[in-house]
Amino acid sequence: MKNSLYKVLCLLLVFSFSDLQAQEKRKTKRIDYKADKQLSSTQAGKTRLFGNVQFEHEGALMDCDSAWYFKDENRIISFRNIEVNQGDSLFMWGDQLEYSGETRQAVVTGKEVKLKDKEMTLTTDRLRLDRNTNIAYYTTGGLVESDENTLLSHEGYYNSNYKVFSFKDSVILNNPQYTIYTDTMDYDSEAYIAYFFGPTTIISDSSKIYCENGRYNTQTDIAQFNKNAFIYDGPRYLTGDSLYYERAGEYGEAFRNVLIHDTLDHYLITGDYGEYFGVKDSAYVTGDPLYTVVDEEGDSLHVHGDTLYSSTYIDSLGNQSRLLQIFYGVRFMRKDMQGKCDSLSYTTLDSTFRMYKDPIMWDDSTQITGDTIYLLTANDKPDTLKVLSNAFMVSRTDSIRYNQVKGRQMLGKFGNGELRKVYVNGNGEAIYYPKEEDGSYLGMNRSICSRILIILKESEVKRITWIGKPEGVMHPIDKIPADRKILDGFKPRFDERPINKADLFK
Repeated sequence: MKNSLYKVLCLLLVFSFSDLQAQEKRKTKRIDYKADKQLSSTQAGKTRLFGNVQFEHEGALMDCDSAWYFKDENRIISFRNIEVNQGDSLFMWGDQLEYSGETRQAVVTGKEVKLKDKEMTLTTDRLRLDRNTNIAYYTTGGLVESDENTLLSHEGYYNSNYKVFSFKDSVILNNPQYTIYTDTMDYDSEAYIAYFFGPTTIISDSSKIYCENGRYNTQTDIAQFNKNAFIYDGPRYLTGDSLYYERAGEYGEAFRNVLIHDTLDHYLITGDYGEYFGVKDSAYVTGDPLYTVVDEEGDSLHVHGDTLYSSTYIDSLGNQSRLLQIFYGVRFMRKDMQGKCDSLSYTTLDSTFRMYKDPIMWDDSTQITGDTIYLLTANDKPDTLKVLSNAFMVSRTDSIRYNQVKGRQMLGKFGNGELRKVYVNGNGEAIYYPKEEDGSYLGMNRSICSRILIILKESEVKRITWIGKPEGVMHPIDKIPADRKILDGFKPRFDERPINKADLFK
């Protein structure tokens, strides 16, 4: 029993000693002061001070015209021409100051309260400074001026140790070259970097940027945006899961779910990685890139390849044009036309798609191949087809029969998006299955003629006209020699045709 009581007394002594140490540790220095005149109040511990009043507390000097000093509370209330100097590193001015030596909290109010250090000046009407953490904050609106930047917000916090601001509610950062509107932002006044944590818009004369998370170096004009980011450059905008942006060259780099949209020329470019050069108006996209253009009737042309380049150039006559280049494994489709090639280019100056290395096109039941194929468009629809060499057209009539035409060159004309006429020039050869009115076959005509004209309707050959003196023979449908049914180079490839967007990526 005695041992237990002894242990309890020892514990009480330990706790009492620890409490005395804590109280001693919490003990703060008294506020010192000097003034031209002072009057003691009838209330104990309350003194009225006048004329060149200056308080000192733990390294901070506080000047004013007059004040109340509450000795027992270690607290002051100062009036008029307030100036607070915290070690020649932080200054405050205002009309009234309330300061507690116990909590080291200062509140300055007035029509124009100012906080200033080497990097910036803050103006508000009510400012609280916590000298324990060196954090100043306002909740009634403030203006921060730093070099070329001015910043407005409803609420703000400033950590003078790290020269970092935190702003909330209606934040506006003005710079001679741009303006930033945001909801929540941190600003490092030494590194000149703004960090965004909410819906943010950056507007300049040449571009507009939106994001919901990111950072912007206001000195180098280099930014990183990470959430719902868009860069608008006139009629074009760039977006992705994350964006890197250099304002000087209007250079943007996008990662994952990349989208470049031109609302003037009505095209879209998507992919997994992209670069955009605003000054040059050019773009580079890889990672399953897809180019999409929509015509006036809402039909879309989709083009896919491994790598996509888009750029503008000025020709010898001073005309500006856009050049689109897609390399390796190119596939394209619209509802009335599909195709493949190794590489493709397109220029807006002549509205022409140029297909290189084993190009092939399908128009419903018709297949066209050649060494090089040009497709001219009008109003974003197919208008003229040019096969420059080794032209070959196959038109499927049923599951086992094909109309076939080949020659040195081929010229095709479209009507309302459908291939209507094909003209073959040089070394023309044809296999044609003419039909009766009831749809039965008359036979198979195999002919050679230098020039041939083919008329199509709904992608089916309706008539073949030989221009000049053809050499040929008509075989009865049931007496066609097995070795005469196809032309040299015949190779139907309809199973390769992409019929939807998913097929473009196979």
